[in-house]
Amino acid sequence: MEIPMYVQGEEIIQKSASLRGQKEFDEAIKLIEENIDLIDPSIRINAWIEAFKAAEESGNPSLAKKYAQVVAQENPDLPSIKKYLYNE
Repeated sequence: MEIPMYVQGEEIIQKSASLRGQKEFDEAIKLIEENIDLIDPSIRINAWIEAFKAAEESGNPSLAKKYAQVVAQENPDLPSIKKYLYNE
């Protein structure tokens, strides 16, 4: 029986969150970017939110805006992304 390649999705998101917690923001973002295709589409939004948080916490508003726009495609009402979508 073949194991689906999406099995690691939650693990990738959790690892990214852990890196973010250690203030390793670039590594947290890189982990999401490099592995996004391995994450089940049903939870992919959580990965993009994690990348958004890492970008925001690292003090990179342009990157935070990029991820906010990705997140907004599925959840435009998420309060944390609104300032990146509507303020220039």
